[in-house]
Amino acid sequence: MSAAAARAGAAAAAWVAPMLAGEGPVPADTGGWAAEVKWDGMRVIVSVDARGTVRAYARSGADATARYPELQSLGCLAAVGPLVLDGEVVALDRATGTPSFGRLQQRMTLSQQDRIDAARLRTPVTLMAFDVLRHRGAAVTGRSYLERRRLLDRLDLPADGSVTAPPAWIGDVRSGIEWTRERGMEGVILKRLASVYQPGRRSQDWIKVKFRPTADVVIGGWLADERGEPRSLLVGAPERDGLRYLGSVGSGLSAAQRRLLLPLLTEAAAEQSPFTAGLDLPRMALPPADVHWVRPLLRGEVQYTEVTDGGSLRQPAWKGLRGLAGE
Repeated sequence: MSAAAARAGAAAAAWVAPMLAGEGPVPADTGGWAAEVKWDGMRVIVSVDARGTVRAYARSGADATARYPELQSLGCLAAVGPLVLDGEVVALDRATGTPSFGRLQQRMTLSQQDRIDAARLRTPVTLMAFDVLRHRGAAVTGRSYLERRRLLDRLDLPADGSVTAPPAWIGDVRSGIEWTRERGMEGVILKRLASVYQPGRRSQDWIKVKFRPTADVVIGGWLADERGEPRSLLVGAPERDGLRYLGSVGSGLSAAQRRLLLPLLTEAAAEQSPFTAGLDLPRMALPPADVHWVRPLLRGEVQYTEVTDGGSLRQPAWKGLRGLAGE
Protein backbone atom coordinates (compact mmCIF):
# COMPACT_ATOMS: atom_id res chain seq x y z
CA MET A 1 0.00 0.00 0.00
CA SER A 2 1.32 3.45 -0.90
CA ALA A 3 1.86 6.14 1.76
CA ALA A 4 -0.94 8.23 0.22
CA ALA A 5 -3.35 5.29 0.33
CA ALA A 6 -2.39 4.59 3.94
CA ARG A 7 -3.07 8.21 4.90
CA ALA A 8 -6.42 8.11 3.12
CA GLY A 9 -7.34 4.90 4.92
CA ALA A 10 -6.39 6.36 8.29
CA ALA A 11 -8.48 9.46 7.61
CA ALA A 12 -11.49 7.36 6.64
CA ALA A 13 -11.19 5.41 9.89
CA ALA A 14 -10.80 8.55 12.02
CA TRP A 15 -13.59 10.68 10.57
CA VAL A 16 -17.19 10.15 11.63
CA ALA A 17 -19.99 12.05 9.88
CA PRO A 18 -21.37 14.32 12.60
CA MET A 19 -24.88 13.91 13.96
CA LEU A 20 -27.09 16.93 13.27
CA ALA A 21 -29.85 18.51 15.34
CA GLY A 22 -33.42 18.98 14.22
CA GLU A 23 -35.35 22.16 14.97
CA GLY A 24 -38.34 22.50 17.19
CA PRO A 25 -39.75 23.92 20.41
CA VAL A 26 -38.54 23.08 23.88
CA PRO A 27 -40.25 19.80 24.95
CA ALA A 28 -43.04 20.17 27.48
CA ASP A 29 -41.33 17.63 29.76
CA THR A 30 -37.59 18.34 29.89
CA GLY A 31 -36.70 15.87 32.65
CA GLY A 32 -35.16 13.43 30.17
CA TRP A 33 -33.11 16.04 28.35
CA ALA A 34 -29.84 17.96 28.67
CA ALA A 35 -29.11 21.47 27.42
CA GLU A 36 -25.80 22.47 25.85
CA VAL A 37 -24.67 25.76 24.37
CA LYS A 38 -25.12 26.20 20.62
CA TRP A 39 -21.57 27.32 19.90
CA ASP A 40 -20.94 29.94 17.22
CA GLY A 41 -17.96 28.31 15.52
CA MET A 42 -16.82 25.58 13.14
CA ARG A 43 -17.90 21.97 13.71
CA VAL A 44 -14.98 19.53 13.73
CA ILE A 45 -14.35 15.85 14.32
CA VAL A 46 -10.97 15.34 16.00
CA SER A 47 -9.10 12.04 16.22
CA VAL A 48 -6.16 11.07 18.42
CA ASP A 49 -4.41 7.79 17.65
CA ALA A 50 -2.46 5.63 20.11
CA ARG A 51 0.78 7.41 19.17
CA GLY A 52 -0.67 10.85 19.93
CA THR A 53 -1.15 11.93 16.30
CA VAL A 54 -4.00 14.46 16.11
CA ARG A 55 -6.15 15.07 13.02
CA ALA A 56 -9.09 17.45 12.64
CA TYR A 57 -11.82 17.19 10.02
CA ALA A 58 -14.53 19.60 8.90
CA ARG A 59 -18.17 18.58 8.81
CA SER A 60 -17.69 17.43 5.19
CA GLY A 61 -14.71 15.24 6.09
CA ALA A 62 -12.19 17.70 4.62
CA ASP A 63 -8.88 17.80 6.53
CA ALA A 64 -8.71 20.88 8.76
CA THR A 65 -5.69 19.85 10.85
CA ALA A 66 -3.31 22.57 9.62
CA ARG A 67 -5.84 25.34 10.23
CA TYR A 68 -5.93 24.81 13.99
CA PRO A 69 -2.51 23.82 15.38
CA GLU A 70 -3.81 24.46 18.93
CA LEU A 71 -5.54 21.07 18.75
CA GLN A 72 -2.20 19.26 18.74
CA SER A 73 -2.34 19.57 22.53
CA LEU A 74 -4.78 16.64 22.43
CA GLY A 75 -1.82 14.38 21.78
CA CYS A 76 -1.67 14.04 25.57
CA LEU A 77 -4.66 11.67 25.30
CA ALA A 78 -2.75 8.99 23.38
CA ALA A 79 -3.26 6.58 26.29
CA VAL A 80 -7.02 6.46 25.59
CA GLY A 81 -6.57 6.41 21.81
CA PRO A 82 -7.66 5.77 19.25
CA LEU A 83 -10.04 8.50 20.42
CA VAL A 84 -12.54 10.49 18.34
CA LEU A 85 -14.22 13.64 19.65
CA ASP A 86 -17.01 15.80 18.26
CA GLY A 87 -16.88 19.51 18.99
CA GLU A 88 -16.84 23.10 17.81
CA VAL A 89 -13.80 25.30 17.27
CA VAL A 90 -14.51 28.80 18.61
CA ALA A 91 -12.63 32.07 18.98
CA LEU A 92 -13.56 33.68 22.29
CA ASP A 93 -14.01 37.42 22.66
CA ARG A 94 -11.28 38.71 24.98
CA ALA A 95 -13.66 41.00 26.87
CA THR A 96 -16.75 38.83 27.30
CA GLY A 97 -15.39 35.29 27.00
CA THR A 98 -18.20 34.41 24.60
CA PRO A 99 -17.67 33.08 21.06
CA SER A 100 -17.01 35.67 18.37
CA PHE A 101 -17.57 34.37 14.88
CA GLY A 102 -16.01 37.56 13.50
CA ARG A 103 -12.77 36.63 15.25
CA LEU A 104 -12.93 33.02 14.07
CA GLN A 105 -13.22 34.16 10.45
CA GLN A 106 -9.68 35.50 10.77
CA ARG A 107 -8.57 31.86 11.03
CA MET A 108 -11.04 29.89 8.88
CA THR A 109 -9.81 30.86 5.42
CA LEU A 110 -6.06 30.68 6.06
CA SER A 111 -3.99 27.98 4.37
CA GLN A 112 -0.38 29.25 4.40
CA GLN A 113 1.51 28.04 7.46
CA ASP A 114 3.24 31.35 8.23
CA ARG A 115 -0.09 33.18 8.20
CA ILE A 116 -1.69 30.51 10.40
CA ASP A 117 1.19 30.79 12.89
CA ALA A 118 0.84 34.58 13.06
CA ALA A 119 -2.95 34.43 13.39
CA ARG A 120 -2.65 31.84 16.14
CA LEU A 121 -0.86 34.38 18.33
CA ARG A 122 -3.34 37.12 17.50
CA THR A 123 -6.54 35.04 17.54
CA PRO A 124 -6.23 31.76 19.46
CA VAL A 125 -9.03 29.21 19.20
CA THR A 126 -10.53 26.72 21.63
CA LEU A 127 -12.14 23.36 20.93
CA MET A 128 -15.44 22.96 22.78
CA ALA A 129 -15.46 19.14 22.88
CA PHE A 130 -19.02 17.99 23.55
CA ASP A 131 -19.09 14.30 22.59
CA VAL A 132 -16.98 11.12 22.47
CA LEU A 133 -17.47 8.86 19.43
CA ARG A 134 -14.57 6.43 19.87
CA HIS A 135 -12.68 5.59 23.06
CA ARG A 136 -9.65 3.27 23.37
CA GLY A 137 -10.34 2.23 19.78
CA ALA A 138 -13.92 1.13 20.42
CA ALA A 139 -16.91 2.90 18.86
CA VAL A 140 -19.18 4.32 21.58
CA THR A 141 -21.79 5.91 19.31
CA GLY A 142 -24.26 3.20 20.33
CA ARG A 143 -24.08 4.18 23.99
CA SER A 144 -26.47 6.73 25.51
CA TYR A 145 -25.74 10.44 25.69
CA LEU A 146 -25.27 10.14 29.46
CA GLU A 147 -22.67 7.37 29.10
CA ARG A 148 -20.76 9.30 26.44
CA ARG A 149 -20.87 12.46 28.56
CA ARG A 150 -19.36 10.55 31.51
CA LEU A 151 -16.53 9.36 29.25
CA LEU A 152 -15.95 12.97 28.17
CA ASP A 153 -15.90 14.28 31.72
CA ARG A 154 -13.30 11.67 32.72
CA LEU A 155 -10.84 12.71 29.99
CA ASP A 156 -7.73 14.48 31.25
CA LEU A 157 -7.99 17.36 28.77
CA PRO A 158 -5.05 19.74 28.17
CA ALA A 159 -4.67 22.37 30.87
CA ASP A 160 -3.68 25.18 28.49
CA GLY A 161 -7.26 26.13 27.55
CA SER A 162 -6.96 24.88 23.97
CA VAL A 163 -9.63 22.21 24.59
CA THR A 164 -12.44 22.18 27.12
CA ALA A 165 -15.55 20.16 27.89
CA PRO A 166 -18.27 22.84 27.96
CA PRO A 167 -21.15 22.89 30.45
CA ALA A 168 -24.17 20.62 30.10
CA TRP A 169 -27.35 21.10 32.13
CA ILE A 170 -28.56 17.52 32.61
CA GLY A 171 -32.24 17.35 33.51
CA ASP A 172 -32.27 21.14 34.04
CA VAL A 173 -32.91 22.54 30.56
CA ARG A 174 -34.45 25.78 31.80
CA SER A 175 -31.26 26.77 33.64
CA GLY A 176 -29.24 26.14 30.49
CA ILE A 177 -31.56 28.34 28.45
CA GLU A 178 -31.40 31.13 31.03
CA TRP A 179 -27.58 30.92 31.23
CA THR A 180 -27.14 31.21 27.46
CA ARG A 181 -29.72 33.98 27.06
CA GLU A 182 -28.08 36.07 29.80
CA ARG A 183 -24.76 35.89 27.96
CA GLY A 184 -26.20 36.84 24.59
CA MET A 185 -25.45 33.47 22.99
CA GLU A 186 -27.30 32.31 19.91
CA GLY A 187 -29.16 29.33 21.34
CA VAL A 188 -29.03 25.87 22.87
CA ILE A 189 -28.94 22.27 21.69
CA LEU A 190 -31.25 19.99 23.66
CA LYS A 191 -30.18 16.34 23.77
CA ARG A 192 -32.27 13.38 24.89
CA LEU A 193 -30.41 11.66 27.73
CA ALA A 194 -31.10 8.15 26.40
CA SER A 195 -30.21 9.00 22.78
CA VAL A 196 -27.45 7.25 20.84
CA TYR A 197 -25.17 9.09 18.42
CA GLN A 198 -26.47 8.77 14.84
CA PRO A 199 -23.58 9.59 12.45
CA GLY A 200 -24.58 11.71 9.47
CA ARG A 201 -28.26 11.88 10.46
CA ARG A 202 -30.43 14.82 11.49
CA SER A 203 -32.46 13.61 14.44
CA GLN A 204 -35.12 15.01 16.75
CA ASP A 205 -33.19 13.36 19.60
CA TRP A 206 -31.18 16.58 19.36
CA ILE A 207 -33.21 19.79 19.08
CA LYS A 208 -31.73 23.11 18.05
CA VAL A 209 -33.41 26.07 19.77
CA LYS A 210 -32.25 29.39 18.34
CA PHE A 211 -32.97 32.65 20.09
CA ARG A 212 -32.71 34.48 16.75
CA PRO A 213 -33.46 32.71 13.45
CA THR A 214 -30.50 32.17 11.12
CA ALA A 215 -30.02 30.54 7.74
CA ASP A 216 -27.07 28.92 5.98
CA VAL A 217 -26.60 30.56 2.57
CA VAL A 218 -24.26 30.41 -0.42
CA ILE A 219 -22.98 33.58 -2.09
CA GLY A 220 -23.83 33.80 -5.79
CA GLY A 221 -23.01 37.44 -6.52
CA TRP A 222 -22.23 40.83 -5.06
CA LEU A 223 -22.56 44.57 -5.63
CA ALA A 224 -19.60 46.93 -5.20
CA ASP A 225 -19.42 50.21 -3.32
CA GLU A 226 -17.50 53.28 -4.48
CA ARG A 227 -14.21 51.71 -3.26
CA GLY A 228 -14.81 48.50 -5.19
CA GLU A 229 -15.53 46.51 -2.02
CA PRO A 230 -18.74 44.50 -1.52
CA ARG A 231 -21.61 46.64 -0.26
CA SER A 232 -24.11 43.78 -0.47
CA LEU A 233 -24.10 40.06 -1.19
CA LEU A 234 -26.61 38.15 -3.30
CA VAL A 235 -27.22 34.88 -1.48
CA GLY A 236 -29.18 31.73 -2.11
CA ALA A 237 -29.98 28.18 -1.01
CA PRO A 238 -28.55 25.23 -2.97
CA GLU A 239 -31.02 23.19 -5.00
CA ARG A 240 -30.56 20.36 -7.48
CA ASP A 241 -30.30 22.71 -10.50
CA GLY A 242 -28.43 25.61 -8.89
CA LEU A 243 -29.14 28.31 -6.32
CA ARG A 244 -32.56 29.60 -5.30
CA TYR A 245 -32.21 33.32 -4.59
CA LEU A 246 -32.98 34.30 -0.97
CA GLY A 247 -32.08 37.98 -0.91
CA SER A 248 -29.51 40.76 -0.91
CA VAL A 249 -27.54 41.20 2.32
CA GLY A 250 -25.81 44.46 3.14
CA SER A 251 -26.54 44.85 6.83
CA GLY A 252 -23.82 43.41 9.06
CA LEU A 253 -21.03 43.79 6.51
CA SER A 254 -18.39 45.60 8.57
CA ALA A 255 -15.27 47.10 7.05
CA ALA A 256 -13.28 44.09 8.24
CA GLN A 257 -15.82 41.72 6.70
CA ARG A 258 -15.63 43.53 3.35
CA ARG A 259 -11.83 43.35 3.31
CA LEU A 260 -11.95 39.64 4.15
CA LEU A 261 -14.51 38.85 1.45
CA LEU A 262 -13.14 40.87 -1.46
CA PRO A 263 -10.19 38.60 -2.43
CA LEU A 264 -12.32 35.49 -1.97
CA LEU A 265 -15.10 36.88 -4.15
CA THR A 266 -12.61 38.02 -6.78
CA GLU A 267 -11.03 34.56 -6.92
CA ALA A 268 -14.47 32.94 -7.31
CA ALA A 269 -15.55 35.28 -10.16
CA ALA A 270 -17.90 33.84 -12.79
CA GLU A 271 -19.33 35.15 -16.06
CA GLN A 272 -22.88 33.92 -15.50
CA SER A 273 -25.35 33.90 -12.64
CA PRO A 274 -25.50 30.69 -10.57
CA PHE A 275 -29.08 31.52 -9.54
CA THR A 276 -31.69 29.39 -11.25
CA ALA A 277 -34.79 30.64 -9.41
CA GLY A 278 -36.06 33.68 -7.53
CA LEU A 279 -33.75 36.40 -8.89
CA ASP A 280 -35.38 39.16 -10.98
CA LEU A 281 -32.79 41.83 -11.78
CA PRO A 282 -35.18 44.13 -13.71
CA ARG A 283 -37.62 44.16 -10.78
CA MET A 284 -34.72 45.00 -8.47
CA ALA A 285 -33.71 47.85 -10.82
CA LEU A 286 -30.21 46.41 -11.09
CA PRO A 287 -28.51 46.51 -14.48
CA PRO A 288 -26.73 43.16 -15.02
CA ALA A 289 -23.45 45.03 -15.53
CA ASP A 290 -23.57 46.21 -11.91
CA VAL A 291 -23.59 42.66 -10.53
CA HIS A 292 -20.42 40.63 -9.98
CA TRP A 293 -21.29 36.95 -10.30
CA VAL A 294 -19.33 34.30 -8.42
CA ARG A 295 -19.20 30.52 -8.47
CA PRO A 296 -21.25 29.13 -5.56
CA LEU A 297 -18.23 28.24 -3.43
CA LEU A 298 -18.53 30.44 -0.34
CA ARG A 299 -20.90 29.50 2.46
CA GLY A 300 -22.11 31.96 5.08
CA GLU A 301 -24.77 32.58 7.68
CA VAL A 302 -27.38 35.33 7.94
CA GLN A 303 -29.89 36.38 10.58
CA TYR A 304 -33.37 37.42 9.47
CA THR A 305 -36.77 38.35 10.87
CA GLU A 306 -38.99 36.03 8.81
CA VAL A 307 -39.36 34.20 5.50
CA THR A 308 -41.69 35.99 3.04
CA ASP A 309 -44.49 34.27 1.13
CA GLY A 310 -42.19 34.34 -1.91
CA GLY A 311 -39.48 32.43 -0.04
CA SER A 312 -37.00 35.27 0.45
CA LEU A 313 -35.51 36.39 3.77
CA ARG A 314 -36.88 39.57 5.30
CA GLN A 315 -34.29 42.01 6.73
CA PRO A 316 -31.33 39.64 6.43
CA ALA A 317 -28.10 40.60 8.20
CA TRP A 318 -24.72 39.02 7.50
CA LYS A 319 -23.32 37.03 10.42
CA GLY A 320 -20.18 35.74 8.80
CA LEU A 321 -18.43 33.43 6.41
CA ARG A 322 -18.75 29.77 7.39
CA GLY A 323 -16.31 28.29 4.88
CA LEU A 324 -16.57 26.57 1.53
CA ALA A 325 -19.85 25.17 0.25
CA GLY A 326 -19.93 21.48 1.13
CA GLU A 327 -17.78 21.85 4.27
